[in-house]
Amino acid sequence: MRYCLAVALLLGTACPPLAAQTQSNLYLPIGSWATPYVEHLIRAGVLHGLDPLTRPLKRADVARAVADVDTTDLSASLKGNLRLLAQELEERPDTVRWTLEAQVAARGASDPSRWTVRPERENSGLFWQGGLTGSLEFPHVALVTSPYFDTRLRRDTQFVGKKTQFIAGDNAEAYVAASWKYADLFFGIEPRNWGPPEVEGLILSTSPYPYDHMFIRLGPRRFRIEMLATQLDNLPLWDNGGLANRFLSVHRLVVTPSDRFALALSEATLYAAQGPPYRDFEPWFLNPVNLWELITQNYQGSSNGLWALSASYQTGSSVRLAGQLYADDIQTSRTTQHDKKPEELGYTLSVTGGALRGSASWSALYTRVDALDYRTAANEEQYSLRGVGLARDHSDYDQWTLRATWAPVARALIGPEVTYLRQGQGDFRLRYPPDSAFSDTLILHTGIVERTLRVAAQGSWSPTPGLNLSADVGRHFIWNANHVRGVRGDGWVWRVRAEIRRRISGAIRWKD
Repeated sequence: MRYCLAVALLLGTACPPLAAQTQSNLYLPIGSWATPYVEHLIRAGVLHGLDPLTRPLKRADVARAVADVDTTDLSASLKGNLRLLAQELEERPDTVRWTLEAQVAARGASDPSRWTVRPERENSGLFWQGGLTGSLEFPHVALVTSPYFDTRLRRDTQFVGKKTQFIAGDNAEAYVAASWKYADLFFGIEPRNWGPPEVEGLILSTSPYPYDHMFIRLGPRRFRIEMLATQLDNLPLWDNGGLANRFLSVHRLVVTPSDRFALALSEATLYAAQGPPYRDFEPWFLNPVNLWELITQNYQGSSNGLWALSASYQTGSSVRLAGQLYADDIQTSRTTQHDKKPEELGYTLSVTGGALRGSASWSALYTRVDALDYRTAANEEQYSLRGVGLARDHSDYDQWTLRATWAPVARALIGPEVTYLRQGQGDFRLRYPPDSAFSDTLILHTGIVERTLRVAAQGSWSPTPGLNLSADVGRHFIWNANHVRGVRGDGWVWRVRAEIRRRISGAIRWKD
C-alpha cells in the first residue's frame, strides 16, 4: 500500500481502497502535528468527503480521502504534503495490530498558556514535553493510551492538576472504542469540537483539558444521532457553601445529504443538585432520543439547557460557508420582570476556500458570545469543568479573524493571521445579576471593553519523517488593557516548538 500511494501521488493513478484492510477505529487528534496539513487541504478543496462539523476525524477517513486525491494537476508542494500524510496514516493490514510511538519536544513560549489570542501575562520560558502513545486494534475494537509529561503545566493557571511535582503530566488520549457500520461506542478521553472547525464550538470544544466521557453514535454517517455524557467537578452553591455534584449530557442529530451540505441540531443539559442525597447519572438524560427540554420542565432539580444549530455548505467551487447558532434560556413570556432577561445567544459565521490550485487556503470568521451566556442564577449550573468553559472559556465578546495558509514547498505550511477581539467585563464564573438589573445593556460588551488587534504568522515544517517544527509569532495591540480605561498592553506573543517522534508497529497472529 505504501508504494501504491507513492505512485498514485506522483502519477495521479488509483489505489485499492483502504477499506480492503481492517479499518482503523483510531482518531486523528485535534492537537496532532498532522492536523494543520489536513485542515489546509480540506479548506483548499483537495480533500473531500470529510465531516465538516465534527472534530476529531477518524484516521481511516482521512487516509481514504488522501488516497482518493487525483494528483495529476497538483503542485509538487501539495504532492509532498499528501505523501507526508499518507506515510503518517498508513496502517498495517493485519487483523490485530499494535503501535507504540514515543515523542519528545522542546517548546519556547512567551507565556505558559495554550492559547495565542488570549495569552496569560508574559512569563516566557523553555518547556520540555514528552510522551508515549500506545494502541492495540482488533476487528471493530481499539484501545489507546497516551500519557505525557509537560513542564509547562506547572505554570498554566488553567491546569488544576498537581503542580508540586518535578514533572507535571496528564493524558492526551485514553479510550476504548468499538465501531460498526451503524454504531460507535466510546469511553475515555478524546478532545472533541462540534461545529465549524475554524473556531471552538459553542456547545462542545477543546477549551477544557481532556476529560473522560461516554460517547455513542447510532446510524450511518449521513444520518446519525450522537450523545456524550460525563460527570463534572462539584461546585459550591452561592449562598450556603454546600457542594453540588454535576453532570453533563449532550446529544445531536446530524444530517448530511451530500458532501456539500451538512446540518446538526444539538441539545445540552447540565444538571446538578446539592446532597445528600446526591444526584447521580439519570436515565432520562442518558437517553439519546429523548427530548431533554421536556424532562427539565416535568421533573424537579437544578438544570441548564442549551441548544445549537450548525450548518455547512460548499459552493460549486471550493468555497465553504458554515455557521453555528447557540441559544440559552429562550424567553417565551414577558409578563414579569424575571421574564425580561436579556438574550443569551452566541453565533459563528465562517467562510473558507482555496487558491493557486490548492496550494493556498484561506478562512474568515466572525463569532459572538453574549454577556450572560453559559450561566444561570445557580452557580452549580455554570457551563464549565474545573473552572474552564466546556465550550467557550469566555463570554461577553466578539471576534473577527482572517487567516491564510500557503504550501511553499513540500512538507511545509506558512501563513498570516489578523484577529480583532472586543472583550467586555462579563464572565460566566460571576454571579448572575438580579432581576432588577435586567436591561439591554447586559447583552454584550458590558463595562469597560478591552480591545485587541493581533497580527501574527504561523508556520509548520516536517523536513524529515518524525521531525516536526512549528512556530506562531504575533504582535498584540491592546487598548483598555485589563479593562482599565486608557491603558495600553501591547506585546509579543510567540510559541516555537521542535518535536521528534519515533514509531514502531507490529501484528499479533494466532490460530483460533
